Amino acid sequence: MIFLRRVPRRLIQLTCFVGAVVLIWPLLPWAIAPRFFQQVSPFVVLSSSIAARSIGVGAVLALIVAVASSFKKRWFCLYLCPTGFLLENASRRGLRKTRWWGKCPPVGRYVAILTVVGAVAGYPVLLWMDPLCIFSSPFAMNRATNPITVILVSLGLGILVGATLIFGMLWCVRICPLSGLQDMLFSARKALWTRLAASPSSQKFRAARRAFFAGAGGVLLALWARRAGAARYRKSDTLLRPPGAVPEDRFAGLCIRCNNCVHACPSKIIHPDTGHEAGLAGFGAPVVRYDRNYKYCLETCNACTQVCPTGALTPLDLQPKNKYIIGEALVDNNVCLLTLGKKECDACELACPYDAIKIKWDEEQYLAYPAVDLHKCNGCGACQVVCPTSPVKAIRVWTLKPS
Repeated sequence: MIFLRRVPRRLIQLTCFVGAVVLIWPLLPWAIAPRFFQQVSPFVVLSSSIAARSIGVGAVLALIVAVASSFKKRWFCLYLCPTGFLLENASRRGLRKTRWWGKCPPVGRYVAILTVVGAVAGYPVLLWMDPLCIFSSPFAMNRATNPITVILVSLGLGILVGATLIFGMLWCVRICPLSGLQDMLFSARKALWTRLAASPSSQKFRAARRAFFAGAGGVLLALWARRAGAARYRKSDTLLRPPGAVPEDRFAGLCIRCNNCVHACPSKIIHPDTGHEAGLAGFGAPVVRYDRNYKYCLETCNACTQVCPTGALTPLDLQPKNKYIIGEALVDNNVCLLTLGKKECDACELACPYDAIKIKWDEEQYLAYPAVDLHKCNGCGACQVVCPTSPVKAIRVWTLKPS
């Protein structure tokens, strides 16, 4: 702390901002570097560890930040947060409106409580509001394959910058859950280690009541979201998640929309959901789409599973990743050129990296057709992207329905 006082705060902020960009891009030789960037946040690590019932190595970074923040109020916000640095500069160039929100309650505290308590029920509802997640999302822009994806990955940070230009530091001071959690850590440490003048009982009662309702709301929202996610998955035919995804009733809660997996995917098959597949609860969470770019989930790649900071995607080595079932490939014989006798086609058989498709001959019907061995198929999409039928593919990967 003494060292920080001697160095100009703006210089420290700029250095951390550049360091954040280096980690997220990533410019370092370690593919998992982006994951550790989000794991600096105590809000992310605490909520995701409770929801996933496991603690990763990155929790050490969050613990350091949490301890430091308990001794100096909003230490992380003041010196290290790249989102805060960006918004602070935007505020200086903004409209400088009167701080009408100065008397508003500290919403960030209650967002943090709601999310952490929801994590106990397995679904940290507002975990995606963490500022580090919002900051990292636009870096997936270079993997975008359409304008909608560009808009989605830039939406959160764009809204924050725009709101800061108009309203000043409203987000950082009143709404940010990471700031709110730091405030609670600082207050808790101070209450334990020093003797403070007692605050009015009415003030304590109001704060306790807000905290209670925030916690109760977190549990109710978590239970509702888990049920809605599971129901949506059962009804959907096209909802495909990246390899390593936890069950759908928890996935959208654990996913922080950081787009690390989108940025890491060399095939560009992972996209943020527009809400079409998973509904409002899954908006912005990653889905797999096999477009017409002849790219599929490569058998030589497990990058997306290595960069997830919350456990929404389980870290998998290459062999277990290739056994993870993304979906099931099914053949529509009413469209297949081979089955219809229009063309001698074996594109799907040749493309399958897992030897899961074989061309078979039916003596009775006197026709050939592709057959999929679902014990070997993991839904990688190689067959779908090479299928020559258009606009409807004769072989497609569909959502794997629970048996």
